[in-house]
Amino acid sequence: MTCVMAPACAAETPTRTSAALAPVALLARTPPTRTVFAEARFSPLLDRPLLVYGQLSWEGGDRLERHVDSPYVETTRIADGEVTMHRSGHATRHFSLDRAPSLKALLDSLVAVLSGDTTRLRTMFHSQLERHGTDSGWSLILTPKSARLARSLGRIGLYGDRDNLHCIMISEAQGTESIDLLGPLAARMPAKPTREALSALCRQAD
Repeated sequence: MTCVMAPACAAETPTRTSAALAPVALLARTPPTRTVFAEARFSPLLDRPLLVYGQLSWEGGDRLERHVDSPYVETTRIADGEVTMHRSGHATRHFSLDRAPSLKALLDSLVAVLSGDTTRLRTMFHSQLERHGTDSGWSLILTPKSARLARSLGRIGLYGDRDNLHCIMISEAQGTESIDLLGPLAARMPAKPTREALSALCRQAD
């Protein structure tokens, strides 16, 4: 566990912040890039987690696309500050990204990670880095600096190994949490996942 995870080191300095964001420099990709995902969404309103499977695409800049293949077909596209959502059999929805602060935070974090933009992450989030498993395993916890965003978003957790991002955990302020397994790890999504099992899987992946 690094110093930035300890209570005595809670105040961020430029040096500590740079150290916390060290893995981000290794994650930069050249667009377009795509990866498969399996997501488990836990909610106090659900008896069991909702599982969805699909592909996540980054086309460069602030352009992301999330396509769900199962158990329904839905495409969510973010481009030029606008969100377009279309689910098979339903009307297409359009709305401003400003109306969805949690979605905007996800965009900011993913684009910053995929482009290696640590400045963008420092602007939006407090960051904490933890090393685990082997020396190459890491988790980066991002909490919003904005009080307005913190009312809807608790934190975003990124889990990886060396220059690979394996998992994204998004904890909303209302108790809802989504855990995405990325790339080859997506095939290891359990049929009946628990938060504890997925958290352990993300930390142990190599």
